[in-house]
Amino acid sequence: MTSTNAPKSFPLNLPEGDAELLLDELQTRLREGRRLFAEVGQILAEIESRGVRDLYGYNSIAAFYEHVARVPRAEAQKVTGRALALNSRRARDGTSIDPVAQLTGKSASTGALAEAGIDRIVTVMKRLPDHLDADERLEAEKGLVELAGVARPRDVTMAGTDLLARHDPDGKPKDDPEPKRQRSEFWLRQKRTGRWDMRGNLDPETGARLNALLVPRAYPAPGEEADDRAPAERRGDAFAEIVDLAEAGPDIPAPRQTAERVTEEPQPAQPSEEPTSRPKPAQVPPQGRQSPYRGDEGVQESTATERSRNVAHLRPPRWWARLSRPRSGNATQPQKPLTA
Repeated sequence: MTSTNAPKSFPLNLPEGDAELLLDELQTRLREGRRLFAEVGQILAEIESRGVRDLYGYNSIAAFYEHVARVPRAEAQKVTGRALALNSRRARDGTSIDPVAQLTGKSASTGALAEAGIDRIVTVMKRLPDHLDADERLEAEKGLVELAGVARPRDVTMAGTDLLARHDPDGKPKDDPEPKRQRSEFWLRQKRTGRWDMRGNLDPETGARLNALLVPRAYPAPGEEADDRAPAERRGDAFAEIVDLAEAGPDIPAPRQTAERVTEEPQPAQPSEEPTSRPKPAQVPPQGRQSPYRGDEGVQESTATERSRNVAHLRPPRWWARLSRPRSGNATQPQKPLTA
């Protein structure tokens, strides 16, 4: 047996070429869909009044709508927030809570307002100052509702901004935090290809000085032949030239040493005299590569102590303690006898 529910052709068999009829049918269905969606908001407000946890076991009305309507959490929060702002409801103690935009809710129930325009009206009504009485608030909302029925949401936003500027020119007081001190920053890292990538954030003075050095050296190369380098390549060559000049300059600072830190640290007290009966330990010849700046072959104990301190400040204490910890294969430690 075949079904007799054959699908209809293009909506309601509308005749072709009638543009006005198509537009009227589209607006009718948009208005009907908005009206039904406004009724969804009324149902959500009633569920919130009765208690969504007691009825369905959800912690919030947004989580309930998210699962029922199968929409993302952000959309569920927007829909439920709009529903609670347009419809009156009851609190848990039985008191009535007035809507933020009551006139907007009545107009939305007829399908005359789009959701985007409703959200902008609600935003403006929440930001109106408290010193306005009920009549002034109703008059302000009435003008926005009339505009939202015929204009785009951006027009409603502009009208709401002008409305807030008239009723509350100073706006809400904002905390004036203390200005944060910004210091120059520079990052330099080497890629796997061997190239170096750098970026930074310089203060105005340092940036202007660097730009003054780069600009004259980043001009196209003079001569009859055309410079085929891109602007970024010319700036890269100019920066490399500045690095060469800085490295070859006589006033370039030497690498920072740790002599200052070592001198600040208290030196261990050395005994001035040792008993004659105590033999002096024999010095072990140094192993490994010696510093080219030292002519004597022996390494004194104070020099070894100073070197250990110079290295110790470069790493956290845990790292240095772990490195200097005696190991099982260290020749300086006596081997433990093997047991069966």
